[in-house]
Amino acid sequence: MKKIIVVSEFILPEQNSTGYFWYKIVQKMAQSAIADNISVIAPADKRYTANEIDNKVRLNLFDSPTYNKNSLISRVWGQIQQTYLFYKKIKGNLHADTQLVSGTNPLFLMVLISILKILRPFKWYLLVHDVFPQNLVPAGILKEKSLLYKILNTLFNLVYAQADHIIVIGRDMEMVLRQKNYKKNITVIPNWVDFKEIELRDKNDSELIKQLNWEREVVFQFFGNIGRVQGIDHLIQAIRLVKHPQAKFLFIGGGSAVEVVKSYIEHDKKLNNVAYINELPSSQRSLGLSSCDIAIVTLADGMFGLGVPSKAYFSMAANRPILAIMDENTEVACMVKEHKIGWVDSSNQPQLLAQLIDDICAQALLKNVVSSRIILEKYYHQDVLLEKFVNILRLDNE
Repeated sequence: MKKIIVVSEFILPEQNSTGYFWYKIVQKMAQSAIADNISVIAPADKRYTANEIDNKVRLNLFDSPTYNKNSLISRVWGQIQQTYLFYKKIKGNLHADTQLVSGTNPLFLMVLISILKILRPFKWYLLVHDVFPQNLVPAGILKEKSLLYKILNTLFNLVYAQADHIIVIGRDMEMVLRQKNYKKNITVIPNWVDFKEIELRDKNDSELIKQLNWEREVVFQFFGNIGRVQGIDHLIQAIRLVKHPQAKFLFIGGGSAVEVVKSYIEHDKKLNNVAYINELPSSQRSLGLSSCDIAIVTLADGMFGLGVPSKAYFSMAANRPILAIMDENTEVACMVKEHKIGWVDSSNQPQLLAQLIDDICAQALLKNVVSSRIILEKYYHQDVLLEKFVNILRLDNE
């Protein structure tokens, strides 16, 4: 009897974007009837309800320790504890007819699965959202020339090599993994969003915009994780240099770099051009995404091939043009250029980014921008990309 086991730290759309994608993947698996038995192993969450995903899917949940994601020490120890709990659930369920599907988080779970893969005959399908340990360098956690980085890089090259099939969410990510001499199958399946779940709204109808009295301003918005690899320092430096009086910047989300934004707001009160709002519940996602004229999507210098910001696709669903601040060859930057849905700044120079923002505010660059929602519906349709994901498993089941 064919069996699929999905293991993930998050599995609900209410949790975060990772949970959103896994929720959709598992739903598609169940609807496609690609296996006799589908189960999900994940930490328990009070938001789970009976038949939360699909009544064909068996939820195998466990109580997991909570930890502070913005504290490196707390996060490492919490994920080690969590990985042990995953192991207790996984160990008796791996057989020759088992397809284990996982992501790259939590990190130590990936190491555990690679070790189990040596000992057991199951097949492992790895969905890569982050490339470790390379992503620790632009995050400022490790230096590329350090001994620890070299040890981790060697170790994780071996970890990735154990996967039978790797699915990546960007063409640049495929290039990075190919450089690791990974010899097995790599398939590129971009992120997606069910555009029907995101309401099309006018910016000036937003309660958030009305509270800020920004109806007549040109509002640039950063929505989602405000973390170490988003290049927030660089963005704030550029904001300081913006001259156009109508340019306003709204940050919505949480993360380790939130204090950088709050510090700017505190020290530049007279300018009154930046506002910050805490993370919004998923029920208010359409409200948040519509509270701008232009969506900002960023990656820190050095993040080529190491991550693809899912916020870009959510903003496209809200039909907002994208200002991509990142290497011009990253997945999102290529998408923006190919489909003409916004602008790309890859200069890594705050003064040039500030000038681009001024030009956008002056309306000089808006006339050639294509509807991002139309592009999302045509090229990044949820049904098509989920079917591509499921087909990888289906072909191995035949």
